Amino acid sequence: MSWSPQQDAALKAVRQWLADRSGPQVFRLFGFAGTGKTTLARELAACVTGHVLYATFTGKAALVLRKKGCDDASTIHSLIYKPIEDELTGHTEFKLNPDSALSMAGLLIVDEVSMVGEDLAVDLLSFGTRILVLGDPEQLPPVKGEGYFINAKADVMLTEVHRQAADNPIIRMSMDIREGRGLQLGTYGQSQVLARSAISKEALREMVLESDQLICGMNKTRQAFNERIRELKGLAGRLDTRHPVAGERLICLRNNKTKGLFNGGMWEVSSSHERHGRLEMLLASLDEPGSVPVDVVVPEEFFFGTEQGLDWRERRKNDEFTFGWAITCHKSQGSQYDYPLVFDESSVFREDARKWLYTAVTRAADRITVIV
Repeated sequence: MSWSPQQDAALKAVRQWLADRSGPQVFRLFGFAGTGKTTLARELAACVTGHVLYATFTGKAALVLRKKGCDDASTIHSLIYKPIEDELTGHTEFKLNPDSALSMAGLLIVDEVSMVGEDLAVDLLSFGTRILVLGDPEQLPPVKGEGYFINAKADVMLTEVHRQAADNPIIRMSMDIREGRGLQLGTYGQSQVLARSAISKEALREMVLESDQLICGMNKTRQAFNERIRELKGLAGRLDTRHPVAGERLICLRNNKTKGLFNGGMWEVSSSHERHGRLEMLLASLDEPGSVPVDVVVPEEFFFGTEQGLDWRERRKNDEFTFGWAITCHKSQGSQYDYPLVFDESSVFREDARKWLYTAVTRAADRITVIV
């Protein structure tokens, strides 16, 4: 395969880092969408002595990596933690796994690093294995407490989109946004940009139900869409319609390593019972299908949109989840979806408006609809 001068220079820089065993543990290879970060990573993996592992924050992103030829790509969580069941209580806790394949690997390549927080990063680094992290600084700044790897200067920054990638409609959309041209109404291959005023209620309903993730900007929009999607799907609690029921999609709002919960993780409700204003639920991970279900207790205020009124001590002793049919663009960072539906609320974010839309569009793996 032929490389551009910039890509060739990046390969040389990473190879020099790999050859210097006394060098830093982490190398940051950053670049815009379409610059070939993953392709370069696969090329570099071929010259590493020892096993090379691939990991990312969410299961969706790991699946995309596997489709790109990164064999056995997994989530960071499944790579370094293992479930331990308490024989007396039956409860499962997640502990750092000293026997993880990472302990013997020659290199770990981590993609979509924007949502990796300090706790998770420290646990990753504790294995001593060298880590090549891939990221895109053109995306939105990470939310507070996240972005351990991305909030540092790149060792190499790729800026040239290669010709083959530029033919991809989603990459072309991202380039138009990043270079200041914005999105034009119309089609980009199988993707499309539509004016809200031109869409009928029935057409919008079909789009919402067809997409695998709705992405918006503001919390009030997120809450309104989650309410509407639950109505369309016939989901309603018995004691209060706002209570989650079996089959609901939830998103985690706060880390709890012991339970294997990470901010931004997606879960499905297996069972749900209300007790004194709290929802006691058994959840199955959508990022790790087949993994051990987790018991959580969540104050009902998180599903009413009134959690800000909770006492901090009440919040600390419970878990934090909310509906995940519609999520904000900030919460979508670190993941990818086959067909997201994006409601463009970028103007709310002022100086970060362009980054907001760029981040939302690059969450799409196959196609996307943007409503402006």
